[in-house]
Amino acid sequence: MPGVARLSGSAVGRFVALLLTACVLTGGSVQAALPGVVEFSAQPESLADAELDAVLGKRVAAADVIAIGESVHGSAGLLRVQTRLIRYLVSRHGLRLIAWENPPLRSLELARWLASCSKTLTPLPLDVLYMPTAADRGLWEWLCEHNRANSADPVLLRGVDVWDRPWMHYEQIDRLQGRIDAPAALHGRVRSSCPGYGARSWDELDRRLPAPRKGPRFLPENRFEDCRAALTGVMETARAAGQAARSAGDAVAAADAYELALSASTLLGWLGFYHLEQADDVLSWNERDRAQGRNLMLVMEMQDARRALLAAHTSHVSHNRSPADWWGFGDLKSGVFFFRELAGKRVFNIALTAYRASGTQGDWLEPVAANSMDRRLHEAGHRFSFFTADAPFLGEHSRWWMQNGNAAGIENGVEIVPRDHFDSYFFLGQSLLEDALPARPMWRP
Repeated sequence: MPGVARLSGSAVGRFVALLLTACVLTGGSVQAALPGVVEFSAQPESLADAELDAVLGKRVAAADVIAIGESVHGSAGLLRVQTRLIRYLVSRHGLRLIAWENPPLRSLELARWLASCSKTLTPLPLDVLYMPTAADRGLWEWLCEHNRANSADPVLLRGVDVWDRPWMHYEQIDRLQGRIDAPAALHGRVRSSCPGYGARSWDELDRRLPAPRKGPRFLPENRFEDCRAALTGVMETARAAGQAARSAGDAVAAADAYELALSASTLLGWLGFYHLEQADDVLSWNERDRAQGRNLMLVMEMQDARRALLAAHTSHVSHNRSPADWWGFGDLKSGVFFFRELAGKRVFNIALTAYRASGTQGDWLEPVAANSMDRRLHEAGHRFSFFTADAPFLGEHSRWWMQNGNAAGIENGVEIVPRDHFDSYFFLGQSLLEDALPARPMWRP
């Protein structure tokens, strides 16, 4: 072109090298190695808002829920990425409700700590979390500082999983049922038909529940179906009462009604899981995730939150638009899948994955499959990267393995069609367990 100086090949090479060096020195990001992949030079905790704006800004702005999934619990690198993303979404996009892979009642201790820590600092109850580590601490300390500086607009937390003590939800139904306009017969059917009602400890619950067996556990099945129908009636009636109370400006009545709905929903998930545990793996796990989706919807309504942030394992936040075999159980559906069905809201989800990974669930084997996403990124030289589900390099295969486990036969994780399961991905070359902390029991707290 006239008036434009031409650079020799060596000059172009020096220019590109200088550009890459500048990005490293300024903590910037560059397109690197695989097409469509952005490689970050900064550590996760040091990523600038501008860098996250560039890759996420418009995408998350259009979503009602931003869901962050980690492929292994308790892995320090993934937790640091999660922390940085949550900080960004809170400070840059104004999200004020965090839903967590944790049960509704168990999570209250951490939720109350977060609500009060800006005024009265007490020890951080990290053991509320499933399998906590030292790498979890930074997020909660930052959230406390944020709430101290934004006391009129604090971040709220609530768990949406099912692994509470079930008798506490029965007790909550007993306590709150009379506060809403609901048929007394519904409560009577819960008392007479629902397995484990009246227990006050795990030992007592075990004595009241039938022993696990091949096939459905709670027999006769028509009695269990009556329990499910009664709990569903309690949940739907309580939800309608909560909506009406909120419209009338009665915050106390609305909170009671939604707590009642949450207890009924959580029991549906807990009982459903154990009813089908030895009958059908997929249906059993789906009962848990269906409850997670319902609980997310209820928590958002309870807090009158138009938008929310969800943090959970990747298996709970996938879109599940095409089949995938999770851990050999089969085509499990996620809480996000059921939430979208129930609420019709827009979810943007982010998968956090790694080539070499370990956490509180164990050491994952290094991927070996030719169509391993993590192996492909690692061998291309990526160490901390971002890409979306339409990244050109993903066109090399129709399905890709993503790190997610280490049992025999699934050592490469879960094989997925990337665009059908996650909207975007953050990849680390290495994310390891650092300093596991004392933990409460997860399944039987």
